[in-house]
Amino acid sequence: MTVSTEKNQTAIGTGDLIQHYSKDKRNYFHYRSNRIPFRFAVSSARYQAKSIVYKGITINIFYNKKHSENVDHLLENAKITLDYCTQNFGKYPFKTISFAEVSSFTKGFAATAYPSTIFMTEDMLFHANIHADQNQDVINELAGHELSHLWWGNSQIDPDDREGATMLTETLAMYTEMMIYKKMHGKEKMLEKLKVHQQIFDNEKGLSENQPLYKVSGENTHISYSKGAVIMVKLSELIGEDNVNKALKNFLLHNQYPKKPTTLDLLSEFYKVSPDEKVKKKIYNSFSSE
Repeated sequence: MTVSTEKNQTAIGTGDLIQHYSKDKRNYFHYRSNRIPFRFAVSSARYQAKSIVYKGITINIFYNKKHSENVDHLLENAKITLDYCTQNFGKYPFKTISFAEVSSFTKGFAATAYPSTIFMTEDMLFHANIHADQNQDVINELAGHELSHLWWGNSQIDPDDREGATMLTETLAMYTEMMIYKKMHGKEKMLEKLKVHQQIFDNEKGLSENQPLYKVSGENTHISYSKGAVIMVKLSELIGEDNVNKALKNFLLHNQYPKKPTTLDLLSEFYKVSPDEKVKKKIYNSFSSE
């Protein structure tokens, strides 16, 4: 895509920035992604920018100049997430990672990941007071979750549009978020966070149709997000985090876009790293129970 904008603004697109030039008092930005299994998006603003090169990947933060307080923290969390995902799931598929602030008037999401670019609302991240609650680091949560979507959906896999599809995107992003939280804050703090997700699921499950995780539908976010986080952490304790990550890496390797994987493909990879039939049965029961 090529996007033009006002001469004092920067346009953020989907994919890596290939070219930037000015013409007729306007700025032009050429972005490219070789494949877009998800959607694409564009923003434009009078952005301030901070960039670093980390292990050959350029990490960009585009933000309102009045909202600079969390930029450095976001950069550090991006590096930690990048390390975990590349070490455990495979190579990052782009040359850049861009986090772009968008207005809080944008409703319906706190952050959304697209190929190479993550759009985040000002009130949920850039202008959030992360020191107000010492037990919650919203930047760690959002950076870990959204950046992991560059592996789990949106860029590398495109789940078949059927029941269970969000388990292959949101549940796996929740798992990654929890593992990174454990890495940064310790297992005890991660388990405290997990209790909150158990409470969310318990509070919501009576208000809608209950479904097994591997058949979850998109609207039941208390299952795909909260119950999914609980089950995936329990799985990491059952067979070990390293084995879970090995299975996830193999799932990604065998189901790259344009393939259309299902949750049964993922369960198959979990079974392959299980020590015996008894453990396989426990795994099946975890993902199939309502």
